Formats: sequence, C-alpha cells, structure tokens
Amino acid sequence: MTPSRPRYARIEQLTDGLLRDAGVTAPAVPIDDITRSRGITIRQMDLKEISGLVVRDADVTVIGVNKAHHLTRRRFTTAHELAHALLHEGKEVRYDKDFRVDFRSGMSSLGVDVEEMEANFFAACILMPRRFLEADPLMSDMDAEDAAKTVKALADRYKVSPHAMSIRLGNLAARSTSRAGVRG
Repeated sequence: MTPSRPRYARIEQLTDGLLRDAGVTAPAVPIDDITRSRGITIRQMDLKEISGLVVRDADVTVIGVNKAHHLTRRRFTTAHELAHALLHEGKEVRYDKDFRVDFRSGMSSLGVDVEEMEANFFAACILMPRRFLEADPLMSDMDAEDAAKTVKALADRYKVSPHAMSIRLGNLAARSTSRAGVRG
C-alpha cells in the first residue's frame, strides 16, 4: 500500500541503520555493497531512456541500472531503487510468471508521487548522510562566494553529482531553519 505522505523520519532511521550495519563511517558510501548485503543483485544493463528498475519475485530481487549513465547517476539510481525494494510493494506484472516491478511513471519527476519522493529522499540520506555532512570540514569552509566550488568538492568526495549535492544541502538547510523557527 502506498503511504499517503512521505515517511521521512522512518527513512532516516532506516538509512542510518543500514550505514551502521555496514560499518560505514565516512564518504563515499559503498552503495553497491550495502545493496548486495540485503540479498539484492545489481545488474548494469542497456535500459535506453530508463535510469533503473527493480524486479522481484518471491525469491529474487534484482536492481537494473542503466550502464550508459555516469557513475554518480548509477550510484543514485542504485540507492533510489534500493529504497523501492525495501519500502515499496511494487506493481504486479504478468510475464510467464508472477513478479513485481517498479517503473518510473510520468508523475515521478513532478514531486507528487509519494513513493518517488521517498526513494529520492532515501537515496540522498544514504549517499549523503546528514551526520557526515555536518562533520565534514568542507562544510565549515562554505561561503556564498565559493559555494559552487565547495559543492563540487563535496560532490566529488561523496561520489554524487553536484546537482544532487546542491539539492541535499538546500534541503538540510531548509529543515534546520524550519526546526529553529519551531523552537523559536
């Protein structure tokens, strides 16, 4: 069943637990190793315009990742699809036998599909953990004049795109600002 709104606190707890269980204490997060430790197979595939997908039946879960995409995109896709595998039931498709698959829908990029919002948040949390970023020495060096340079350096360290890092930092700043206002 699809949740009615994103379960952000649950996702942060889940990603923190996965990182802790894997013994990850610094970037870059070994997302492929974490995924495989959950019994999930990762396959690099020719997926044309699709970034990734999850296929599962009763016994096997496979994440397909577009092999033509840049490493940072493949890492985010793996994390995003891992979220679907762990958090979402998937849609049933019949083809020779029963299995479940998650496809990107037309609503995926509009920011209104709760499962896609959760999967993107999960990917950001696991690849760019808040506690890692808060302790990162580069964060203390960030100022308005050098922000793009610092974001690029952080993105390189965490093996994510500068775009993904910018979004993550913006979301963390917005959340800390809203928390401060609530206490206020």
